[in-house]
Amino acid sequence: MEARAVPGRQGASRWGWVALGASIASAIGYAAQWSLDYVSKPAYVGEIEFYGLFVSLAFLALIAGAVAALPVPGRRSAAWWGWVAAGATILSAIGYVVQTIFDHVREPALLAEIEFYGLFLGFALVALVAGAVSVVTGWRRADLTMRLGFIAVAYALLAQLIQSLWD
Repeated sequence: MEARAVPGRQGASRWGWVALGASIASAIGYAAQWSLDYVSKPAYVGEIEFYGLFVSLAFLALIAGAVAALPVPGRRSAAWWGWVAAGATILSAIGYVVQTIFDHVREPALLAEIEFYGLFLGFALVALVAGAVSVVTGWRRADLTMRLGFIAVAYALLAQLIQSLWD
């Protein structure tokens, strides 16, 4: 039995491959920046040059993939991987807002660590993994699974880029 994509999913899959390539290029560029001891002045310029360019390309490709992954009319359901990815994305985004608030107010250090590693980072990792699985799962489905997966992975990449530039 041969696995075939739902008609109309090939365009979304192509955008996914572009995003994967750009993500790999950003990881290689990020590692090369530090191993080559190249740092632009100011430092965030180097981050944008090597890392930001390819993560931005991956983010845009994932959003284009989410747009291309149109569900069949009337099918508004999704596999549970897609719903897990969407829920984790929302919770991580809430964690990001809370983290930003904590950057401007005094709070106990333990509370800030629990919020950062639990709510923001923990759910971002769940969104990344569940999003990747839902993209693969949604390839053969005609519902929202692939779209939710692309959005979750795009959020994880964007959050990592912002966090990297912020630090």
